[in-house]
Amino acid sequence: TYKSMADEENRENRVIPLGEADSLKMTIKFGAGKLDLISGQEDVFKGNFQYDKSILKPNIQYEILGETGILTLSQSIKKDLDLPFPYKNIWNLKLPPGIPLQLYIITATYSGDIDLTNLQIENLYLNSGASQTNIVFNQPNLIDLKNINIKTGASTIKMLGLANANFNEMNFTGGAGSYTFDFSGNLTKKSKVNIDAGAAKIILKIPSNMGAKIIFRNFTASKLDVRGFIKINDQTYISPEYGKSAAELDIEINGGLL
Repeated sequence: TYKSMADEENRENRVIPLGEADSLKMTIKFGAGKLDLISGQEDVFKGNFQYDKSILKPNIQYEILGETGILTLSQSIKKDLDLPFPYKNIWNLKLPPGIPLQLYIITATYSGDIDLTNLQIENLYLNSGASQTNIVFNQPNLIDLKNINIKTGASTIKMLGLANANFNEMNFTGGAGSYTFDFSGNLTKKSKVNIDAGAAKIILKIPSNMGAKIIFRNFTASKLDVRGFIKINDQTYISPEYGKSAAELDIEINGGLL
């Protein structure tokens, strides 16, 4: 029977045991579509891949260098792929909770649910085109997260439970879009946040019992809505709890419309 490309449906399940690796460096290069990521089983990566064009078939490579597992998932993300849209491209990924993870996600236009609850995230890097992404930490991250680094085009991004991420520093660069940073959770140390966004809507959700200082650069004061914060000067605002605990947020925002 003749099957046209339009009807072609491919589903792949992949299970990769991590072997003797003590940590995992994972790179995800994903085109346009839907990406879901959650924690799975100890010492095993599982992926379910659905796509209806053979050119979207994922390329999966795993090797161990020293004591570090190197896992790379990729597909063509060239802008000039001449594919009729919409086409199906869905990845469901389950990551191992038992070892430290460095996670690098590079995507084109996509929608993503990145649930990092119950994982040991050591570094998080996301570079996306126009996208819609939720990043969630529902429980405290079990290790120090050294750096969260996010660069995105005109996107809607929500980051939830950020205090649980247990991060040292977050650097966020975004184009026109809407960005929500929800710092709920258990803040255990001083965390630094740099947000650089153009004509973007920025929403910060900071629990009232958390110490926080926000510095606004290149802002018109009329655009600010900082209820519950104490004004130090035109650029600097602190929460009533700031300076009372070693665990607090230092936030700097450059540009953006709140």
